[in-house]
Amino acid sequence: MGYAFASVLCGGSLSWGGVKASGGVRRRLRFSLTLSNPRGDTLGVQRLWYYLPVTRLGGQQLVDTQVSMAYRIHTDALGQNILELVFENIPPFAQKLVTVTAEVEIAPPPMHALQESPAVWLQAERFVEVDALEIQELAASLHRPTVVETAEQIYLWVKNNLNYAGYIADDLGALQALRTRSGDCTEYASLVVALARANKICARMVGGYVVDRDAIIRPQDYHNWAELYVNGRWVLVDAQKENWIDVFNLQYVLVRVYGGEKSPSNVYVHRYRIEGGGVLGL
Repeated sequence: MGYAFASVLCGGSLSWGGVKASGGVRRRLRFSLTLSNPRGDTLGVQRLWYYLPVTRLGGQQLVDTQVSMAYRIHTDALGQNILELVFENIPPFAQKLVTVTAEVEIAPPPMHALQESPAVWLQAERFVEVDALEIQELAASLHRPTVVETAEQIYLWVKNNLNYAGYIADDLGALQALRTRSGDCTEYASLVVALARANKICARMVGGYVVDRDAIIRPQDYHNWAELYVNGRWVLVDAQKENWIDVFNLQYVLVRVYGGEKSPSNVYVHRYRIEGGGVLGL
């Protein structure tokens, strides 16, 4: 799957001007990003990529972005909006503070055909060990006559059999979660995705924030859950927070889609990527 990028270079705010989705709500999210130079010499060019709310057809829309410095936004084929910031010549032990405000409209996703090849969301990949014998055996035991019934059995098994371990810094993957019966939200999501894919249900892990009002976002607010393609739409399956095929939950702000080929600025990271030696404090 190839990625076509649309990039916008801005210095103030970005308005998308899309059609307003019916039945949606608007949320304003504020982020504070602090880039630090931990060294005793001047840092050269630092490049930061940070994920903003996703724009997807007929559903969630990023309607406005305000950043306290010049920036560029890259939008890929999955609707991911990646904020790019470039810093130059940061003095020893200095810090650069950037504020970002994103206004997003959240609406139930519409029914539509997959825009990618289904194979993209059925294959084994890092942390989603679809081909592992243990994953295959459990997936087979959870198979039911319909996609919805199978998806429900996967959700119930993961919800009832994994123990929430609190935040874990390193991603462990679906197979490790199955073997240890524990993990954080990332492992819950990875295991749901692996079991769904093993049952030939298109699935992917996504990430973002769960908010019910305008919010100042903290690093610990970031959350992972699964999306399964069921009856013509992507629906959320969040075994850790116990939300099952919840099409109309408007508290979930999607910012990150994992899986498939990665774009040039999209290696396997959660919220951001930085290159050049700086340290990001959020």
